[in-house]
Amino acid sequence: MLQRSLGLLILLVAGLALGAEPGQAGGHTLNIIDPQASAFNREVRGLLAWVMGFAALVFVVVIGALTYVTIRFRRTGKEAREPEQVHGNDRLEVIWTIIPTVIVLIIFGLTAQSMFKLDRPTPGAMVVEVRGWQFWWDFYYKDHGVRNSNELVLPVGKPVRFEVTGGDGSNYDVIHSFRITSMVGARDAIPGVVTHIEVTPEKVGTYYGQCVELCGASHANMRFRVKVVPQEEFDRWIEGAKAYQATTPTDPVLARGEELYKQQCAACHALKGVSQGLPQNPDLTFFGNRTTVGAGMWPNTPEYLERWIKNSPGMKPGIKMPAFPQLSDEEVKAIAAYLMSHKVEGLDFSNLEKF
Repeated sequence: MLQRSLGLLILLVAGLALGAEPGQAGGHTLNIIDPQASAFNREVRGLLAWVMGFAALVFVVVIGALTYVTIRFRRTGKEAREPEQVHGNDRLEVIWTIIPTVIVLIIFGLTAQSMFKLDRPTPGAMVVEVRGWQFWWDFYYKDHGVRNSNELVLPVGKPVRFEVTGGDGSNYDVIHSFRITSMVGARDAIPGVVTHIEVTPEKVGTYYGQCVELCGASHANMRFRVKVVPQEEFDRWIEGAKAYQATTPTDPVLARGEELYKQQCAACHALKGVSQGLPQNPDLTFFGNRTTVGAGMWPNTPEYLERWIKNSPGMKPGIKMPAFPQLSDEEVKAIAAYLMSHKVEGLDFSNLEKF
């Protein structure tokens, strides 16, 4: 028994030591309770400190008592008879019932306090509607009338209230769960139901989002990026996005890409000034500003984009977008170049620091 307890202690210490450092994902540091990212994280970090403190206290008391009893009453081989037997201790049993009850009540109170604090709406918060589809994310800035898919652009220091929901209930939509790692906790994205979560980003950079509710074959591939930028840069992006209208390209390659886009893509995807698309498919209006393709899966480079256009189901199982084997390599390159040409000029989010 003592050896087993000591083994558990070693495993616990090793786990805490490994968990003390931020994790790594794709070469980037992830810290789910980064205190510099938001007040939300600091609140959760403080609550975690209380829980871990009580857990450590209970662990020390239990292991200490177990070690004492094991050593104090171990068999020595010199015993002449059975030791005096103890049959219950009412006072001790009351004490070890009251102490855990008090600990649980304290944790309950602290948790309720944090929940009320974090769920309290902030006046003037920017509202972003978040909608989860299989297997991508859609973002609509309700205060500005701007839609973007798979990448969120947020201003530093401004409270943001996310209204999280699922797809429109058709096409066998399932429950997803929205979470921005290193910034804010999770909220379920349920078709027909709106949940809320609020955060104020406090550090400029790139953050990583993920569906954290098992939702199908590409659940692990349902990612997104969050770009936290200075307020003036966010304002420039919003104004450019609101005023954006695609123009007729003069470059022959882009002109060919536009023609192919209208033939192959326009029925499904929205692109301001070109096509309305359908709400259950990603908006491609500002595709040139995005840093990823495939809902946060790969860098937004010509190589990955062309592979995605040609055979997206082969890259990401379970998605609704079909493959286009009938397109030649030159036609795929033209579509990719055309999509990359649509962006708000003067904004390069790829240079943001990554966390």
